[in-house]
Amino acid sequence: MPTLAPAIVLIEKDELSLEIYQRELCNSFRVFAFADLNGIMDILAQQDIKAVIIEPEICGGQGWELIDGIHQILLNRNVPIIVCSTRDASRNRKEKNIALYLTKPVLPRTLREKTLEVLTSKKRRESSE
Repeated sequence: MPTLAPAIVLIEKDELSLEIYQRELCNSFRVFAFADLNGIMDILAQQDIKAVIIEPEICGGQGWELIDGIHQILLNRNVPIIVCSTRDASRNRKEKNIALYLTKPVLPRTLREKTLEVLTSKKRRESSE
């Protein structure tokens, strides 16, 4: 992991997937990984998080509500949210202000590359404003 790597939050209900994704994402990011809802809001409030990757089916689908809470905590920080889910609920993309929607299975390397693309695209938009 690079010293000044951007910090991201990874929320994944399946612990094996969490471990695999975290291992790959650590090649480009500082990763705060969660398999349940405990502690997420504290990290979002305390750290300079650059992106959130979430499986909204966590805790019986509570991830969709969590996305609303994340938007509230990060209201003025314009942090992209990437949904990586087993369900195709891409219809929620605009409604929930999702930067990218990926339907599993998603290779770990693909998740890392897509996250980098989202952050690069965000930087370009901010610099052109």
